[in-house]
Amino acid sequence: MKKPSKRTTCAAAVLVAAAAAIGGLFLLNFYYKIDRSFRCVEVPQDPAVWQMVRNLDSDGKKSTRYDLYLPQPADSVRNYSLILYIHGGSFTGGDKREGRHICPYYASKGLVAASVNYTLYRGPGTANLFSLYDEIISTTYAIKDECAKRGYNITEMAFTGFSAGGYTALLCAYKNPNAAAVPVKFVFEQSAPASFEPDLWGKKSDKRRAAFISLLTGKKYTADDVGTETFQEAVNAISPSAMVSAETVPTVLAYGPHDWRVPPAQKFPLLENLEKYKVPHDYIEFPHSGHRLFDDLDRSEVYFRTVDTYIERYFDNFKK
Repeated sequence: MKKPSKRTTCAAAVLVAAAAAIGGLFLLNFYYKIDRSFRCVEVPQDPAVWQMVRNLDSDGKKSTRYDLYLPQPADSVRNYSLILYIHGGSFTGGDKREGRHICPYYASKGLVAASVNYTLYRGPGTANLFSLYDEIISTTYAIKDECAKRGYNITEMAFTGFSAGGYTALLCAYKNPNAAAVPVKFVFEQSAPASFEPDLWGKKSDKRRAAFISLLTGKKYTADDVGTETFQEAVNAISPSAMVSAETVPTVLAYGPHDWRVPPAQKFPLLENLEKYKVPHDYIEFPHSGHRLFDDLDRSEVYFRTVDTYIERYFDNFKK
């Protein structure tokens, strides 16, 4: 076998170095944009104001640990509100560390915040949207108990998240608000799937529609099931837009029209039903942005200030 020449070896080394440099620049740009998008959220870096406790246990599984962000000092006389952040990652990736961009902001305002992990999908039988819901709801009880031990009496909460986490926030807030450890007062999300109607996700054949819902639910559906009442019930059971009623909690939504990961059209059934049932809500569009909402810093500020008004309006512990 002929050995590669020195020229070939050098060329390969240059290509590898160039690829590494480009990758490094991409990551630097990515994290710069994340930092830029949260620049409107000012957080005092003072342990006398807030502190974080890492990797707390929820149910004995490593995959469901959470981080707590606690206002300082604890006051056992007053009641506290909880902001529960759920990370994104297409249900297959991501980590609770994503919460470090937002949870300190709420802890610095006197709320308890938590960022949670959940079991990621790693193939058939590992996780689905039903098991995800069960894990997050269970974690609310673990958080409430842990906070009580530390002198924080949690009496109300709001779910929030980005992308897959935003979807889970909607699901947990809409499906049964009474299932959580404390009353859910509102929900706010960014770039969340709101409907899993297969057609909205570009599934044009019955075979693809059935496979799509089978993957999300962990239940087997075939092309023959598509169009039946049973199949539609399965779609509705995982679509927050189909769960909206007059009792649905107030909602803040943020989307970018140039999103290539979550089809922009799938938000319309949710917006239509929020209007139909007269649910208090604010829709904030990031007109130049895609999925990550990086390209409209002014809209990020609007989003977080809107959430601040919801905190004052709907949290009993913060009403003026």
